[in-house]
Amino acid sequence: MADELLNNMLDMDEEDRKITLEDEETGEAIEFILDDAFKFNGKDYVVLLRPVDDPEYDYDSVIMESVEEDGQMLLQTIPEKEIDVIYDYYDKLCEELYGDEESDE
Repeated sequence: MADELLNNMLDMDEEDRKITLEDEETGEAIEFILDDAFKFNGKDYVVLLRPVDDPEYDYDSVIMESVEEDGQMLLQTIPEKEIDVIYDYYDKLCEELYGDEESDE
C-alpha cells in the first residue's frame, strides 16, 4: 500500500495531498499535507505535515500507521511504545536518501 500511495502522490500537487483529521480528544479538525509513505516491519506508515506558527519551522511532522479496511485507507496513531523506533527508522531513511543536509551548508 505504501508503494501505491507514493506513486499516486507523485501525480498530486500539494492541494490534492491535503487531508483533514479530527482530534479524538478535542474534536478539532486539523489539516495536514500527505508528504511521504514508507514500510517498516511489514506495516505501512504515512508522514503528514502540519503548518505551524514558528519562525524556525514551516511544518510539524506526524507519522501515522496506514491500514486498509474494507478497501479504504485509514490512519491510526502509533502505539506509544513503538513511536521512538518508527521515528528513528524514518530519520535513518531520510538520511540515506537525502544525506546530511547540514554538512552541505
